[in-house]
Amino acid sequence: MSLKFLKPRIGNVLLTLVVISLPLLREQVQLPTGGYEIARYRPVFLLTSYLQMQDWYPFLLMIGFTLAVYVGASIVVAITSKLLKKRSSVKQ
Repeated sequence: MSLKFLKPRIGNVLLTLVVISLPLLREQVQLPTGGYEIARYRPVFLLTSYLQMQDWYPFLLMIGFTLAVYVGASIVVAITSKLLKKRSSVKQ
């Protein structure tokens, strides 16, 4: 089993940065008046905030989330490039 697809390439890194820059994480808090307040957080913001506060457990959780996103992005880029190579070789 080769893990060459995990090598940092421009596509993997850019896709990872785009995904962790999106407001993915959501928090819903019930207000005393009966309503709800919904807050959305960007993983990059949480990562830097936890590092500044020196709150290590959530910081390491966000590092793990970022690594999971990177592995997912690498798999998507590897599959897409393989499919595009097959498609271009079939046309020729």
